[in-house]
Amino acid sequence: MRVFTAVLINNFRRLEKHKTRLIMFFVLTIGAVAAAVFFNARSDIAGHIAVVSENDIGNPYGRYLNVTPLEKMPPMSELAAGKYDAAVIFDGQGGYEIQTIKNDDFRQMLDAIIKNPDFFDAGEIGSRENGTNILGFLMMFVLMQGISMTFMFAEDKDKKQIRRIAASPVSFSWYLFAHSLFAYLFLLVPTMAIISAARLFGVNIGFGMLEFFALAAILSALGTSFALFLVAMIKTGDSANMVGSAVVVLTSVLAGSFYSFDKGNKILETIIKVLPQKAFLSMAELVEQGKSISNWYHYGLYIAALTLFFFVAAVVKARKSF
Repeated sequence: MRVFTAVLINNFRRLEKHKTRLIMFFVLTIGAVAAAVFFNARSDIAGHIAVVSENDIGNPYGRYLNVTPLEKMPPMSELAAGKYDAAVIFDGQGGYEIQTIKNDDFRQMLDAIIKNPDFFDAGEIGSRENGTNILGFLMMFVLMQGISMTFMFAEDKDKKQIRRIAASPVSFSWYLFAHSLFAYLFLLVPTMAIISAARLFGVNIGFGMLEFFALAAILSALGTSFALFLVAMIKTGDSANMVGSAVVVLTSVLAGSFYSFDKGNKILETIIKVLPQKAFLSMAELVEQGKSISNWYHYGLYIAALTLFFFVAAVVKARKSF
């Protein structure tokens, strides 16, 4: 326990030289919340589509769609990057083809809007509610910052300080747990501070503060254990940061941090189902809808199991190496 306290206090002292990291985390978190609030405010807009047509059809779908007229089909990379949610190619004879990487539900909704925009029910858009939307935007940034906030453990590795610690008569598990708690606090506390401030300014966060705190605590724990796992497994801190950031961005986007990729591709759908981010968003959505714990506890257990696995694997790897 003495080792745990000493490492934790020492980390806070070392933090004075790394103020930029804290400022960056606050900026990214504020940006994520602001983006979530902005996009959620336009929940009546189903998407942004590119329209390819020989004739100028205008925008008869303006209530539900942002339309960009193009002379030719945009590359699929622009759909994947989120520049367009779909491309609609008209053949000049009243027919059209929809190209999108989104799921079948979105394709059917888009088809319904195009066929009869005047009688389309806006309730069919089915966008996520405020709280899950905000968490979806925050999720990727929190997980990425988790990797960044384990930099002191990475520093100890890179500068060989960890070899002296391992050779001394101290508990290696307590040493790693102290680094974990330090990173965890600097993920959870700033996030909750910004969310609390947003709520004071009248932003609808979709959850009660206790519910949001519990979900943010789960997300922060997952981010911390995954970050510790990467730093323990990968030789240098910079490499762990690069690999981790790439993995987090890719898996968070696939899991539906901004929009859904599932349905329509069985292999991709299977991969998405095992992502912890997907489980987290599914759990958050059910909590926000007021569902009982029996509907979503299995998602929480899955995330807790992965969190424990990453931490234990990090401890075992670090002990074996040093």
